[in-house]
Amino acid sequence: MPTLDVRCLSDKALANAERIFHDLKHQRMFPFNESDHDPVRHELDLRLLNEVLDITSEDAHNAVHRLRELLCAEPSIHGGKKSKCNLEKEWEKLK
Repeated sequence: MPTLDVRCLSDKALANAERIFHDLKHQRMFPFNESDHDPVRHELDLRLLNEVLDITSEDAHNAVHRLRELLCAEPSIHGGKKSKCNLEKEWEKLK
C-alpha cells in the first residue's frame, strides 16, 4: 500500500508545511469525531494537498472530504455521540 514518505518532501514543501502549521496552530478545531464539518480541518486538508503535496485536483479534494465523512460515520470514532460541539461555549469555559 502506498504511503507518504515525508523524508522525500522538497525543502519548499516542508517550508510550506511549517507555514501552514504556524498559520493554523491557534485555531480552535472541533473534536475529531466532528471533523467532517470543521472549517479549520477543511482548510488544513486543502492547504496540505495544495501547498505541500501539490495536489490541486478537485476530485482529490472531494475524495478527502468524502473520506472525512466516512471516518466520522464510524462507530468507533463517533461513539454514538448525538451532541455537537459549541466552540464558543467551550471557549468561555476556559476563560
